[in-house]
Amino acid sequence: MRSRLSTIIISAVFTVGLALAHGGFDHVTGTIAKVEGNVVTVKTAKGNVDVKVDAKTEITRDNKAAQVSDMKPGVRVVFDIPEGSKDNVAHSAKLGVATAAPAASH
Repeated sequence: MRSRLSTIIISAVFTVGLALAHGGFDHVTGTIAKVEGNVVTVKTAKGNVDVKVDAKTEITRDNKAAQVSDMKPGVRVVFDIPEGSKDNVAHSAKLGVATAAPAASH
């Protein structure tokens, strides 16, 4: 029950975050599928999207600085990418929690 409540709260936070998002950026929201070098593949509702990170990408979790090494498969993420960016380099990344594995049924 506790993990389900956490999932609901995280989903609500991401939804509110999108509603209040600042202009000038496109947003890629989903779950990290893989990380290869500086390319993060995000599983979104519309399919996979590759986003690049660089030394200027601001990465946070719970409003605290985070690292590229914190980006692991299963972690929820919201990337802000400058509108019209042709190379999909993220301005910022907000990390959430890893999605829970489905419970085994008996």
